[in-house]
Amino acid sequence: MIENLTPPTLSAEVKRELDKLIKLCRILEIEGHGDRTLGFASVRDPHGKGMWIKRSYISLGEVFDYQDFFNIGLDGTIYSGEGRCHGEWPIHAAIFDARKDINAAIHTHPLYGCVVSSSVEPMRPAGYQQIFFPKPPPRYEGSSELIVKLETGREAATILDDSYCMFLRNHGVVACGTSVEHALVIATAQEAACEEFVKTSSTRFEWSYPSDDEQALKIKGQERNVPVFWEYYCRKLERAEAIGDPLLSTHRVENT
Repeated sequence: MIENLTPPTLSAEVKRELDKLIKLCRILEIEGHGDRTLGFASVRDPHGKGMWIKRSYISLGEVFDYQDFFNIGLDGTIYSGEGRCHGEWPIHAAIFDARKDINAAIHTHPLYGCVVSSSVEPMRPAGYQQIFFPKPPPRYEGSSELIVKLETGREAATILDDSYCMFLRNHGVVACGTSVEHALVIATAQEAACEEFVKTSSTRFEWSYPSDDEQALKIKGQERNVPVFWEYYCRKLERAEAIGDPLLSTHRVENT
């Protein structure tokens, strides 16, 4: 628990990343990733000082401004923050440490992602939602408990390998990206793909999977869609805020 730390002087680069991270959190809330006050997102500090991670005890939709984030080192050293930092910070710290190409990460408990996380069968591409996944996302099976130790986070990061998303057994999902925009697109595509997979698997239909060659063709060049999809989600967020969506706070929630 960290109380009343002097607010850091934020550089223009940090403000730019946190502005996007605020939008990402609120978008995830209206996209079905909200689970009361659980779930969080983070971004790598652009100056090499660890990461910025959503504080605990507020929902994704209650993220409102810069004060809703902690600046924490990848070893757990807290540089700034007000309230309580998420106990599962080791998930993201270990990923940032292991994967230098990843600059943003998400851990949430969306419905379909949680269902698939409990399945021993790999998620296969039932439809077009898996255009960002060259292969079924890996599944960390070491534990279904909270990942609050850096050693456990490193085990999970090893399982992530070169993927941008994974499942935590009977727990939830992790989605990452080279940018905040990329991480959001991966997270929303992962949950949509899980929904397709669960619903298709629940039918009595005989169904097929795309071949590896077909999947490779679908994936090729999809990076061009990241900024397009990001802007779409930002417009959707603006409309939700304009009509007063109750999932989205209109002011900062004080620390509890």
